[in-house]
Amino acid sequence: MRRYSILLLIMAAFAITDCAIVDHGCNMDGFTGSDVKIGDDNGATAGLKLLILNEGAWPGNSTLDILDIYHKKYFSDIFAQANPDVAQGIGNGGNDIEIAGKHIWLAMSASNQIVGINPYTYKLEVDIEIESPRCIISDDDYLYVSSYGSATYGGTLAAGRVYRISLDDYSFTSVSVGYQPEGMVLLDGKLYVANSGGYNEKKDNRIDVIDVKSFSVDEVLELPVANLNMMRKVHNEVWVSTYATYDASYNITAPSQLVVVSKDGTSKVIEGVHADKITESDGWIYAIGNNAEMTFGTDYCLYKINSTTKQATTIHFSEPNLNMVSNPYCILINPFNSDIIIADASFTGDSKLHCFTSGFNHRWSITTGIGTGHLLLYQL
Repeated sequence: MRRYSILLLIMAAFAITDCAIVDHGCNMDGFTGSDVKIGDDNGATAGLKLLILNEGAWPGNSTLDILDIYHKKYFSDIFAQANPDVAQGIGNGGNDIEIAGKHIWLAMSASNQIVGINPYTYKLEVDIEIESPRCIISDDDYLYVSSYGSATYGGTLAAGRVYRISLDDYSFTSVSVGYQPEGMVLLDGKLYVANSGGYNEKKDNRIDVIDVKSFSVDEVLELPVANLNMMRKVHNEVWVSTYATYDASYNITAPSQLVVVSKDGTSKVIEGVHADKITESDGWIYAIGNNAEMTFGTDYCLYKINSTTKQATTIHFSEPNLNMVSNPYCILINPFNSDIIIADASFTGDSKLHCFTSGFNHRWSITTGIGTGHLLLYQL
């Protein structure tokens, strides 16, 4: 079951001390890479790289790859190349990726660890034990990590937790939240936490709102949808996707959905959008999902939602320009040229990354690792 394969898609910039964007392509010297054909019009600026976290074939090791967009080179399993003495590799159940403070951070759900690696050398420098970590976000001072806690699939109900890890000394504290928390966003001093309840028949429809200063839950919002998954914020609203909901006989009782939540707690379901994976760019929400899931059919779609009007445009992957995508699994928008990057995941062999223009014309495709599920653009 792919409960360990949730995606959280993030774009962030990593600035050096003088805040300039500097070409550090030489930091790949000594690593084995291969040339890739991604064209000249690829939105690359000096130092632009794409981190690619491959979940692996469950329960096998995850891997971390790098696409050097500026130099058009692909580096497979960069962690193993940089850390040959770490026998177990990067860990199992790669579930999220973030860059904050001095490190690239990875949530390894099945290995019960948060891994911090040097963004220049890719050496392992921090390893924090946290039970079943799921998603990571950050501010200037802390990492925030959602955790399933002691919950097991089909087991008794167990509250989840959110951990706050200091980017200074890596000490941490935690607070109890709902069942199987997933995505989070920070908005005006509050940390919003999406609870799924995905391990049990009781599906959670609550958002815990944590006051960042006191690091305590000061409000719980109930939504008209349950089994909450990813979160994104646009302006002063929080967008939440959900997993499809199944009964004990594995019949779908509710599709994956998309809901927008205002700061006053009111919410609106976006009709006709079947989306469990979402990202945001320039005031638009982009989502992927299966339009035919309620009938156990296959009609994978890309949805583009105007965050102001709440109107959705549906683009079917069966259309000629997009039909090379067989299993859309995560999505990222390149902010430099509005390209749409989609992971076409396989869990038995190599996956693919496909890049399309904002007009949905194919630009390039490359081969990636097993179970490509999480992407992060960054610059050094």
